[in-house]
Amino acid sequence: MKKLYKYLFICKISLSNNLVYVENFIARNFFLAFIIYIMLMLWENIYGQKGDIIAGLSLSQMIWYLIVTEMVTLSRSDVFNEVSTDVKNGNIAYMLNKPYNYILYCFSNSLGEIGVKLITNIAIGLVIGILYVGPLTGFKLIHLPFVILSLLLGIGINFFVHISLSLTSFWVEENSAFYWIYSKLVFTLGGMLIPLEMFPEWIEKIARKLPFAYVTYSPARLAVDFSFSSFSKALFFQLGYLLFFFLLSMFIYRKGVKALNVNGG
Repeated sequence: MKKLYKYLFICKISLSNNLVYVENFIARNFFLAFIIYIMLMLWENIYGQKGDIIAGLSLSQMIWYLIVTEMVTLSRSDVFNEVSTDVKNGNIAYMLNKPYNYILYCFSNSLGEIGVKLITNIAIGLVIGILYVGPLTGFKLIHLPFVILSLLLGIGINFFVHISLSLTSFWVEENSAFYWIYSKLVFTLGGMLIPLEMFPEWIEKIARKLPFAYVTYSPARLAVDFSFSSFSKALFFQLGYLLFFFLLSMFIYRKGVKALNVNGG
């Protein structure tokens, strides 16, 4: 219980620190309004040419889908840059003898930042969606806890992928290319830009098996077209990928620390 308490305390401090900058998060994320407005203009034109339903979604559902994918993406922490910097400048060597696990420390510390960003993103996203296309039709409050759970799992997967990539700086001095490639895979195969149903069938089948879709696509699709069968399937993959990338980050960290000790770091 004491071990859990110290990570909760770290999270509490991080949350307090990030609440100081909540106005900055809100101002920064008003850029989301501009992005969604451009998307609205684009999709209005596409729907005008293709019909009322595309990929099983109406125009209103498509805009809400894009709002949710942006919520997930904009709610990430800056853990990649923070961990990469710790490794590159040697600060991580001073953290090895601290009474906590470095990975869990980073996760607890990031929860405060993620929490504040997520709350502000949800608030702004709801306002933008209602102003642009009106309330999401067909959505029931009973589905909300399941959608939020899927959204949180997507953010969790994203976090542990980021920290796994950042820890490669133990061996690769300039690892920002890994982050860039991953973000573009989320943008495309993760369904952030367009739903997976709009890809050719063979690409869609592959994308549904990859982790990128369970970062952004699954929460967004559940939000606009919920079913318990879809939720249970998404939950299975999200929990699996969350566990996989958590274990991967722990494995990479231990290998990196071992290499650091062997080389006298």
